[in-house]
Amino acid sequence: MDGYEKRSLQRGLMSDIHHSSTRNESKQEQHQTFNMEFPMPEPPKPNFSSTIYTASELLFNNHYTYGNRGFNNDFMTTSSGLVFRSADSTNRAMREIENKQKEARIKKKAALLAMSLVVVAVLLLNMTRTEEAFLRNTQDEEGKGTKEVSKESQLASQIQALELNESEPPPEEEVIEDGKEYLQPFRYFADTTTARRQSDSNFFFHIPRSGGSAIKEIAGKCLGKTLAAEVGVRDGHQEDILLQKVEIDGASYVNVDTTSIDGLHRAANLGLAASGLSDMIASSYFEEVGMLFDLGHKGRAFTIFRHPIERAVSHYWFATRSDKAYIDPSVSIEDYAQGQGIENNWVVRFITGKMEGEITKEHLEMAKEILRRKFLVGFLDDGEETIYRVMKYYDWAFDNDETKRMQQEDCIRDLLKDRTNVNDVEYELPERGSQANALIKWQTQFDIKLYEYAKEVFDEQTKDFGSKARKKILRKKKKEGK
Repeated sequence: MDGYEKRSLQRGLMSDIHHSSTRNESKQEQHQTFNMEFPMPEPPKPNFSSTIYTASELLFNNHYTYGNRGFNNDFMTTSSGLVFRSADSTNRAMREIENKQKEARIKKKAALLAMSLVVVAVLLLNMTRTEEAFLRNTQDEEGKGTKEVSKESQLASQIQALELNESEPPPEEEVIEDGKEYLQPFRYFADTTTARRQSDSNFFFHIPRSGGSAIKEIAGKCLGKTLAAEVGVRDGHQEDILLQKVEIDGASYVNVDTTSIDGLHRAANLGLAASGLSDMIASSYFEEVGMLFDLGHKGRAFTIFRHPIERAVSHYWFATRSDKAYIDPSVSIEDYAQGQGIENNWVVRFITGKMEGEITKEHLEMAKEILRRKFLVGFLDDGEETIYRVMKYYDWAFDNDETKRMQQEDCIRDLLKDRTNVNDVEYELPERGSQANALIKWQTQFDIKLYEYAKEVFDEQTKDFGSKARKKILRKKKKEGK
């Protein structure tokens, strides 16, 4: 190779090196230009279920800054730069939602309760107005029918009852002796020998066909006392939600029915004994009526006896011949006494609560003890003396006006004469020794023995409750040794 060719070759190599260097520099410049004009894109955001995160709880919010700047404690950042809500924050959010839902439910219930109270108030107002209009329209020209007694007087009676109860010394629980646990259901009946409290309630144990209807009329119509019996629920008053007095046929009654078990429950729930509205409660249930009384409002019981054979015969004719008959009139008195309608030892059963099964001497002794301790005793065939004792025991009195007093006395005598279980038909008692007499005597054998014992109790109570004339007679009997 000559010198020319050698130099040409050198120039060519140098040119290639130069062009190669130029291309490399151009590529570096292009790469730098790309880095400056196109920044790295942000990582993609994950798409979580809407049941976990709501639109108001975005994973990427204004607290997030690329590069973890402006980090909020409620969020957690991953190594890739994604921000997630922390578990504590989620729990707080859920609790807040639950609290708001609970507040909404409470507000809804309060609104419903308020609406209910308004509706009840409107209904009561309408019922009162309707009842008053009905009573005004149904009263006859003589002022009879049903009408409400003054609300003011009723309220005054209840306030007075509360004041009397508070002014008296606290009552004491009755101590039941060993062996007499059967007295436990009657602990809220006062013993006849204990001092009377003004908060005590008078209770008449009505033995059917023994003059009880006359006693109730004497108390209501003759003496003007307010009764709790069955009459007070007439004209829809069994639906009343509050106790009140109503006047029916010239007598005052409380709007309860104490002659049925359901009625006794209603009277107990309404607080009959504590209300002080009734002067006498009447019922043929003894043990069950105890639900009305409590330690501060005890019951004071009295009852009227009629000879059991007379009572059974009266019941037979009433059940077979009266306008309220419920036994086939073809049933003879002998068939009746053999079990087709007769009441087996009714008095002993209703006093002791032994409603089923056989009555024994033990039940009779229980009935005697209950009668002696818990009852003022009277007799149908000794009506005037009985009424005298009832008035003294219950602290009742005749009117101070002489004319009104005489009217009350005449009213009592007339009722004792005319209303002591007069049957629609006349009848005679079965003769002694007859089959009917023997059967009735067997069915009522324990009632007869209790009746004889009641006479002894009646004499014992003469000292505390008898009239002067009866005390004199009793002293004479004792003197003569009778």
